[in-house]
Amino acid sequence: MQLYREAVVLQSRGATLHLVGIGSPAVIQGFRADTGITAPVYADPTFATYRALGMRRGTATFLSFGFLRNAWRARRAGYRNVSIAGDPVQHGGVLVVRQDGSVAYRYLSRTAGDHPPVRDILGAL
Repeated sequence: MQLYREAVVLQSRGATLHLVGIGSPAVIQGFRADTGITAPVYADPTFATYRALGMRRGTATFLSFGFLRNAWRARRAGYRNVSIAGDPVQHGGVLVVRQDGSVAYRYLSRTAGDHPPVRDILGAL
């Protein structure tokens, strides 16, 4: 996903990007090193955040056409997955949360590599 590359646009709209990753803090450090991301990244090794938000998980999605399409799109864009960190069957999502705690936008990934369009996220701001 390219959202973390839009940090300047997010900031210009008064928003701050925060990420929650699965796995240990060591996995988060590797993610930071691989992506160069400077936004806050939190480790959730218990998956509590993912469960609370109703994010999907499962191996069957790796056998889907959607997963293959997402993998091909990422490869064409130059992304290379050289290792698997965390839990490869846990899917993520995106939430835009207002300062009052209400959710302005929610997207739950259906397969690995399923990300919402950045324009939709920015539109929710």
